[in-house]
Amino acid sequence: MNLQYALLLIGIVIIVVVAVTAYDMSRSRRARERPETPRGDFPENASRARSSLLNATREAGSEKMLRSDVEVPTQEPPRQEILRKELQRLEEVATMPLNLVSGLRPRGRGKAEPGREYLSDDKIDFVIHLPGEQPVTRNAALGPYKQHEYRLNKARHLYGQHYHSSHWSELQLDSQSTQYGDLTLALQLVDTSGPVDETELNTFTELGLQLADALQRPTKFPLTPEQGLERAKELQQFCDTYDVIAGIHVVSNSDTAFPGRAIEMAARHAGLELGAMNIFHLKNEVAPGSRYLFSMANLHESKAFDPAAWDSFESSGLTLFMNVPCAYHPGAVFDKMVATAREIADTLGGILQDQNHRPLTDKGIAVIHHQIEDIEEKMRAFGIPPGSETALKLFNEAATL
Repeated sequence: MNLQYALLLIGIVIIVVVAVTAYDMSRSRRARERPETPRGDFPENASRARSSLLNATREAGSEKMLRSDVEVPTQEPPRQEILRKELQRLEEVATMPLNLVSGLRPRGRGKAEPGREYLSDDKIDFVIHLPGEQPVTRNAALGPYKQHEYRLNKARHLYGQHYHSSHWSELQLDSQSTQYGDLTLALQLVDTSGPVDETELNTFTELGLQLADALQRPTKFPLTPEQGLERAKELQQFCDTYDVIAGIHVVSNSDTAFPGRAIEMAARHAGLELGAMNIFHLKNEVAPGSRYLFSMANLHESKAFDPAAWDSFESSGLTLFMNVPCAYHPGAVFDKMVATAREIADTLGGILQDQNHRPLTDKGIAVIHHQIEDIEEKMRAFGIPPGSETALKLFNEAATL
């Protein structure tokens, strides 16, 4: 009997803990959705041929926009659903590589990070396996590969499993004395120029066969070329749907432009640093995902900020923007971006607008936040969570920022 009472007590404690946790999460969620933290509008289906995130924000008028005046359900989800999402995110963080951005590097540069494994990504790569019982040296495999890989446009990699261990690495980052057992060739099926076509996929297949012939190894194809092309189409549709930039404008509420020196001081006070492309960024130092949480650029003029000319620089508007699929938990990142935009607007004497230059309303705020969370849920359901290493490679975060 005492054991039964003890088990009953333990069960009650567990239920109470879950309920309290869900309640706290619910309160936190309501706090994030209060009207004092407005959220801006953002464009959907941003052109994958754009040269940068900055250009996309400046050309937003020609893009399809997510509207802030449509009717969507904004009621609070059940506590069980809040708890499920939070547990899912905690599990994803625990299984993600410690350094996601490190894998996004220009081809053939850099050094391998100690302890890090470099592997093909079956979600977005067309893979050719070259198993082998006998070891092969780095140069013996890399030589034939380099003779032909220049004909490919998409990102491609040659990986090898160290002969005396199970560790996988990229051959171009290893020392000449490294020996490998199994080898894997990988071609990324989709990038910002679009999906791989039949010609390039055939070229890649020929490369694999030529490398196998040079090393006297068999080849194994997890997918047929036809299946690879079909997967590329699916990935392209996924990218077209979720390649989204969220943006907020801070504009002057008078005929007076923002002085350059005041912009610089307001940005730095808000934690932004002048960096790549001579625009401001808020670095991501705590979470998975993009190297920057969001950035801030000059809204109307084509010129970037010039740190040597702050005293003569002025602007009638600023734009803060983030790459939604490259942000882990993009709703929270967006909340932070809006809070920063409000702080900068208060400091400079400006007002907030959405990307259609409409005043932000409480109703629009709720609608936009719901849409961002809907994007996050659908990306997770597809198997590529926002902010994951796969998402960063697929949406080319390293090239755009």
